[in-house]
Amino acid sequence: MRIVIIGNGTAGVHAVKAILENEPKAEITLISDDEPIFYSRPEITQLIGDPYGLSHIALPFPSDFSERVSFLQDTVESIDPGRRMLTLRNRSTLFYDRLILATGAAPKRVKVVGVPNDRIMTLRTAGDAKRIADFLCCATRPIVLGGGLVGLKIAHTLSHMGLSPKVLVSSQQILSRNVDAKTARVIQKLFEEHGVEFIFGAMVKSGDWNARREEGVLLLEGGGKIPFDLVLVGKGIVPRVTLAEEAGLLIEGGGIAVSDAMETSSEGHYAAGDCASIFNHESGRYENRAIWPVATESGRVAGEAVVGKLISARRFSAPVSRNAIPFFSVPMVSIGTIQGEGLKVTSFEDPSRTIVRKVFQEGGKVVGAVLIGDITHAGLLFEAVRTGVRIRKIPDWLVEGVPSLSQQTPSMEVLFS
Repeated sequence: MRIVIIGNGTAGVHAVKAILENEPKAEITLISDDEPIFYSRPEITQLIGDPYGLSHIALPFPSDFSERVSFLQDTVESIDPGRRMLTLRNRSTLFYDRLILATGAAPKRVKVVGVPNDRIMTLRTAGDAKRIADFLCCATRPIVLGGGLVGLKIAHTLSHMGLSPKVLVSSQQILSRNVDAKTARVIQKLFEEHGVEFIFGAMVKSGDWNARREEGVLLLEGGGKIPFDLVLVGKGIVPRVTLAEEAGLLIEGGGIAVSDAMETSSEGHYAAGDCASIFNHESGRYENRAIWPVATESGRVAGEAVVGKLISARRFSAPVSRNAIPFFSVPMVSIGTIQGEGLKVTSFEDPSRTIVRKVFQEGGKVVGAVLIGDITHAGLLFEAVRTGVRIRKIPDWLVEGVPSLSQQTPSMEVLFS
């Protein structure tokens, strides 16, 4: 069986692993226009400060992985589902029996009138990080657009490099999709203590660039001028669906529509990861969830499905959203649902406000948690959210992050019913 996978992100790579585990004799070709290495994309901000550190974020795989998989560093120009054929950039063709689209997503790009395009950079791949690193050898006034995870990780890296970036946030808080407003202010203060400045409600109108001096000024809506020499964009992503759309595959919810076996509207064609929209039976619509756990799990499901080894119990079910990130050596974990009407919040905050722990409930169930400074029992809280069990009573030690009286974490059966 000839299997072609387009994309070497976590979805594509975990599809390969699943195929090799279930059908060792499968003929696999992996095509990507990215680096010919498997690496952790959430960690690429490290490459801004160390452009030669790609090996530090490489993902470990079996030593014979490269021997069992043909890797093509190339660009796929088109797909012909009827003939089961794809065309590469050099016009050569490749036939397949099964195809997995793991094309991922592209960063949202921003154009500012009056600012050269090469001074506005996005971060999604190792190549992007290296280009940013080249500019930062001379830049002294970087601006970050976006107060989400990507924007903050960029600002965090710039701060460690001795720079004092300004972060422009269109809303009134950072991490609006990850934490509540009060918790966001705690994280904001931490960044400000390390030289990062936030400007909220900031919308860029245009720019004024001085080519001779290689610096300029960003002009904001409603007034305001901010000097800069480099703009780094962290404003979210857009699923890469052009190949699928031009091939006639169904696009829904912004991504390639797939079943819970990751199969698209065309038999024998699958999609996984950030490019895919999976049908949610509760909401009755296709949803695109571009997060690492979803990409990993959907890649595994697609890999098993293409070789006919996917059993009903192992079909895709959306993992609980979670993020675990240290900022300035302070750990932060966000789990599940932490925003919405009707949520009951049980919280703890130490006097110095360096530790914040919140547990969110809805209808008697633990649906989310935010832990900053102390992530004790994060695993237990994650399991409570994942399994959807009802809670009798949240004990003080679980909220406060201290060990139980017995010095052991009790079982799920003791805490939940």
